[in-house]
Amino acid sequence: MKLEKGRNPLSTILQLVDVWKSYDDMKALCGLNLEVFKGEIFGLVGPNGAGKTTCLKIIVGLLKMDKGSITINGLDPTVHPYKYKRSIGYVPESVSLPDYLTVEELLIYSGKIREVPNEILKQRIDSYLKIFDLEDKRETLILQLSRGMRQKTAMASALIHDPDLLILDEPLIGIDPAGQHVIKEIFNMRIKENKTVFLSTHMLDTAERMCNRVAIIHRGRNVATGDLRHLQSLSETGENATLEEVFLKLTEERGTEKKEQIDEQPKKRSLFDVFR
Repeated sequence: MKLEKGRNPLSTILQLVDVWKSYDDMKALCGLNLEVFKGEIFGLVGPNGAGKTTCLKIIVGLLKMDKGSITINGLDPTVHPYKYKRSIGYVPESVSLPDYLTVEELLIYSGKIREVPNEILKQRIDSYLKIFDLEDKRETLILQLSRGMRQKTAMASALIHDPDLLILDEPLIGIDPAGQHVIKEIFNMRIKENKTVFLSTHMLDTAERMCNRVAIIHRGRNVATGDLRHLQSLSETGENATLEEVFLKLTEERGTEKKEQIDEQPKKRSLFDVFR
């Protein structure tokens, strides 16, 4: 069981304070607060439509929030829109890579735009091609890769500049068991180097095994954050409860609270009520 008790992180690498985001009339994030520490694997879990992907896209700069504040390594992305991105590596759930490049060309491009020195870039490309078992695909067009190989190529691209914060949306989907083992080893190695991995996943058993802490979000809000023991206590599910049991308890309670609030609101009168 990876979720552990008693971590005492030295500093914060990522902080979201009162972040709101709406799509037309639909609220995706409603005052979301998160704090992620250096040297941990942090998981973001929640039901479909809870706001997980929206949260990640706002953090990496693909979406603009309506209100709130974000800092990454102490930098405000609205003030330093380029500098803060040097700290981030990002792999989305649906990987979209330029099909006309080879695997090696993509990694060279990714390293160049992040100003990785040539000698270091060459070493890292060779290393990640070997780690992800892509050496024989070096000159292969991305168009010809399987989904799993594309995912591993995207992971290598996100790691090529050695980011302080690696952000991943469903990182293990489409990856074979051997590839999943490699990715987990990379995560653990980065934690030893005081780097941070921030992942969003529906796979609660994976989050339980891999993450030091998780945040459970529901309807765009942070329901609870902590290691497994803290979440067990908060949900009153007992010390033997799994993350799945904790998750279901906390999200069901929040859903019940929401329904009760709606039921307590006065009902709108219709024209038929006026003329009764």
